Amino acid sequence: MCWLLLILLFWMSVVAMTYLIFYYESANGSHLEILRSRGTVSLLLFRGFLWSIYSHLLVLATTTTALYRSFYRLPPGPSERTPVIFVHGLYHNHTAWYLYLRWFRKWGWHHVKAVNLHGKFRSIQDFGRILNREVDEVLRETESNQVDLVGHSMGGLVIRSYLANNSVTAKVRRVVTLGSPHAGSKLAVLGLGNAVKEMIPGSPFLEELNRELQMPESGRFYAIYTIVDNLVLPNESAKLSGDGAENIETRIVNHVGLSFCKHTARLVKQCLEEP
Repeated sequence: MCWLLLILLFWMSVVAMTYLIFYYESANGSHLEILRSRGTVSLLLFRGFLWSIYSHLLVLATTTTALYRSFYRLPPGPSERTPVIFVHGLYHNHTAWYLYLRWFRKWGWHHVKAVNLHGKFRSIQDFGRILNREVDEVLRETESNQVDLVGHSMGGLVIRSYLANNSVTAKVRRVVTLGSPHAGSKLAVLGLGNAVKEMIPGSPFLEELNRELQMPESGRFYAIYTIVDNLVLPNESAKLSGDGAENIETRIVNHVGLSFCKHTARLVKQCLEEP
């Protein structure tokens, strides 16, 4: 019991450290004024910290759903609406989307799938090739012409890499990213693996990717972000610029919590339903 308490305290101190770094970064840039315009900064950060505790507990809880394999399979038969493929972030797996799959099925999407990017230390381009195969498989199984793609964190960069390296824009109707570090994150220097190195601001991968915004056929690309994202530094990195890009602010929620927040899921739903 004692060692569990020590692990919990260590984990909470790490989360608290990310918010201290976040505050330091905000105080030395323009983001602090954005926070002040939304309320008391200390309370906003505390809410983000509480969301961090809650979302990490959900990560542990939903990991067990990997045993429930049928839940993550596409139902047989053609799809009446555009299928949705969810792409998880760094060091996670398809169970990150457990709640989203439940919510979207309740909202009328029957053909939704969360992909599993195997090989935690591979490059983002490698993950993009995995996504390429998944898209073709979903199109074949659902007899659809297009899919919608939703990516959390690194998953959004995987989607952009997929669009940039394949002549596939006609296969993708819309793209939504959640807290994706489109211009990188300074915290990426602390990670391990090829993908996290590619997310360091100014990396050759990001320089190439950001020369031009990769658009789906509809020309609609949505970037959802939170102003208390404790893992994307600077915060503005989660936004996109370019024709067809729309940035949408969600409620106060931490980085990991974006894939567990029902309000954010409703924003994704609105993006996919918008005429």
